[in-house]
Amino acid sequence: MALKAISLLCFAALLPFPGLGGRDGHSGLGGHDDHSAKKVPIPDSFTVTVINKFANNTVSYPTNATPGMPIFGVLNHLQDTNNNFNFTYNVDNSYGIFLESVNGVAGSTVSHTYWELLSKKGNNIKRLTVGIGCYQPDRNENFIMNFTTWA
Repeated sequence: MALKAISLLCFAALLPFPGLGGRDGHSGLGGHDDHSAKKVPIPDSFTVTVINKFANNTVSYPTNATPGMPIFGVLNHLQDTNNNFNFTYNVDNSYGIFLESVNGVAGSTVSHTYWELLSKKGNNIKRLTVGIGCYQPDRNENFIMNFTTWA
């Protein structure tokens, strides 16, 4: 039950809420618009790396995004700005946003393949414990989607 609640909270964080702030910097609180005080966040740079060991293929995509944006938003931005990158996903009622395919390659229960999500910071690589709807990458991070198999 707790996992379902966390998934829903992470998914809800992606929904636009008018009046609670947004790209225009307007908080929706108070009675005036002070656009002279608007601060535009400096985008963080990231690298998204796609590894498919079965096809012996590794491709890296440098990109940037607003600080604090979930990797789902980063991937959407990358897809919108780079014709060589695409991904598909499904929204599961229990677990939230589930990555299905990257660049036309989908995981398969028959073949026991899936997209493993990894984070590389410096020389440290770790497997992520949350999905693309909740994970927020750090500046200069290499977010890795590794097409692999389970035993």
